[in-house]
Amino acid sequence: MTSIGMTEQKSYSGRANLADIHTPLVYNQWYVAGLAEEFTRELRERFILERSIVMYRKQDGTPVALQNRCAHRSYPLHKSKLEGDEIRCGYHGIKYSTTGEIIEVPSQEMCPKVKIKNYALVEIGPFVWIWMGEAEAANEDLLPELRIHDDPAWTVVVGEHNHVDGNYLLMQENLCDLSHLPYLHEKTFATRKEYAEVPLQVAREGDTVDYHRHTKNQWDLVKFIYPPFIDYSDQDFEHRSGGTFLSPGMLMGYGKLTPSNGNAQLHHHVNHYLTPEHQDSCHYFWYVARNYALDNEEFDDRFRGFITTGFEEDKTATRLMQEMLTKDRHVFREMNVAGDKAGTLMRMVVKKLADAETQEMTLECLDTAKQHQQ
Repeated sequence: MTSIGMTEQKSYSGRANLADIHTPLVYNQWYVAGLAEEFTRELRERFILERSIVMYRKQDGTPVALQNRCAHRSYPLHKSKLEGDEIRCGYHGIKYSTTGEIIEVPSQEMCPKVKIKNYALVEIGPFVWIWMGEAEAANEDLLPELRIHDDPAWTVVVGEHNHVDGNYLLMQENLCDLSHLPYLHEKTFATRKEYAEVPLQVAREGDTVDYHRHTKNQWDLVKFIYPPFIDYSDQDFEHRSGGTFLSPGMLMGYGKLTPSNGNAQLHHHVNHYLTPEHQDSCHYFWYVARNYALDNEEFDDRFRGFITTGFEEDKTATRLMQEMLTKDRHVFREMNVAGDKAGTLMRMVVKKLADAETQEMTLECLDTAKQHQQ
């Protein structure tokens, strides 16, 4: 017996041109593999885009990421050991170079011309980025990261590595629609409900989506993000807050307060890094950079706790939505509201990227099949 409404149930977006929780993951992109401090001389496993990766550091400090699977009998290499900079498989002792070549097989003199996949990495500030496509195609110019970690004009507060029980697009959409602040984070951020009523301005340029709210002299709507010793309640100013979706793995939130008296702008970035683990889970990293209260460690600690609590609420919401989307069997199609525009454009970009990559892989398979036939 055919279940009624299975098509509607499977579709998260309800529209063919929008990515949803079933959309294939996009590999030819940069993602955060982990915090720099997670790359050590200990072998560590991490699933990234449904691939098991073993990561570590060479003796000179260079980070390494390889396919976490011995080419012989699929033994996990993170359960093996390092010999210098090379990995010795813990099952039959096959040894791998830092780029994945087999360089020793204890049971024979000749080494097979076989290698495991190696991944291009770039370390910037507190993060190590990974290119999940072919290493030779990695282009550092495509890195969407801000390189302000060592700029004395900014101070940076880095969050911990978070695991999210939900598809990464649910978190991306959460970050694209800040109208949830007065509701999901009612007690944490104490954002006034009027904030969600400020018109959202959205623009797409290529594969990036920018969205922001613009206010004037409404200190009560924006003060929650600033230190308690900063007060613009009786001053004229303009405020712009929002974010820019830069890639499937990164969204840059921002806020900019411009005083009318000509004083320096108060500017901050809240950078969000989402790295799919599987279709129904992801890794989440973040940092906040600001150009004010640079040496105020007390505010750093307060802000870290404040942001961490808010992100825990986001993670809970994402988990609950993932469960509803995958378990509830009502005939259902989600509706859209005005605040969804940025998230809708974001999902449109991801769908385009995923479709293009799927088409490219299909053509490559067809070319390979033709070569075998010849």
